[in-house]
Amino acid sequence: MSEVVFYPSKSPTVGVEVEAQIVDNTTGDLVNIAENIVSGFNNEDRVKHELYLSTVEITSSPALDTNNTYDELSSIFEDVLNLANKNNAGLITTGTHPFALYEDQVITNVNPRYEEFAQKYGWAVRRLLTFGMHVHVGMDSKEKAVAVHDEMRKYLPLVLALSACSPFWRGKDTELYCSRLSVFQGLPNTGLPEPYLEWSEYEQSLETLVAADVIKEGIGYRQVWKDVRIHPAYGTVEVRIADSMPSLVDTVAVATFVQALAIKIGNDWEEDKLKAPTPNWLIERNRWAAIKEGLNAKFIIDLEGNTLPIKDVIKHLTEEISPNAESLGSLNRLNDLENIFNSDNMVQNMRNLHKEGSLDGLVKELQNILIESLKK
Repeated sequence: MSEVVFYPSKSPTVGVEVEAQIVDNTTGDLVNIAENIVSGFNNEDRVKHELYLSTVEITSSPALDTNNTYDELSSIFEDVLNLANKNNAGLITTGTHPFALYEDQVITNVNPRYEEFAQKYGWAVRRLLTFGMHVHVGMDSKEKAVAVHDEMRKYLPLVLALSACSPFWRGKDTELYCSRLSVFQGLPNTGLPEPYLEWSEYEQSLETLVAADVIKEGIGYRQVWKDVRIHPAYGTVEVRIADSMPSLVDTVAVATFVQALAIKIGNDWEEDKLKAPTPNWLIERNRWAAIKEGLNAKFIIDLEGNTLPIKDVIKHLTEEISPNAESLGSLNRLNDLENIFNSDNMVQNMRNLHKEGSLDGLVKELQNILIESLKK
């Protein structure tokens, strides 16, 4: 396999990708009109296709100050909503749709890779009616990227707890805060990664998978869909564990949290303060707790089994990393995490509407939450 080239970023910029669902304004069900929206927007760097024609991915350009990220995403969402409305449709952003069925969705045909993907992995792909939010943070060296990747693993349950909003699957309450990951990790090359420790180990992992014909040479790193991964072409570490979130304000708050945390880890690495990587079995337990309980989960903080409420862990860490956000002019966006802590429990509200037998009403509420979160 040829050498994996890492293209470093000059600064810890952020790029955010949001997978958005296209819903019928009347029924609330998904509608397969992504071709109209993508062609109408006419900039696939910002609005692009996903696996199904009922989904679009909305992407920000790299920015240091996440106020710029918010402004750009808000503008794009407004334009996409206008295009959707021409087809009696709107958008929602949650980890799963409350009641839609994957059997009713149409695979995107503008690029043969989607159908090839479905043929290769079969049912594991065809049921992939899930919607995530990914945060890229720029790294100035491949060595720092490995260090941030490895250390970020232990914080992934915090990001998941902040974002978890996918309790429903096919119209049923799964009794989870995040059902999305339970579906998504049916694919290979997903879930929590092992630490690499060195760039050579990262290269070896790709080389082995290429040799085994699991991934393709040259683009294989894109076919490793772990909760966090290194993205050599972008020069970033990409945190992929989060659900798409109903409010854009909350989305950017979580992105700012990830950015400020990545800066802290990078600084700690440069000062040789990082300890040995946290074992996977402990992170997996915290990850499961976030899947099941969201911000109500208990978080294991050490090898002695001591726990703290995950909210307390997040709040303490937010205080620690707030100077990083402040230095970039985005402390206000980090402080928006308080909206997530103080607002009525989103998942519980969703469940209440489900109990009332009003899943189409829930979709309408989610549409309104997104619209109201724009331009704030």
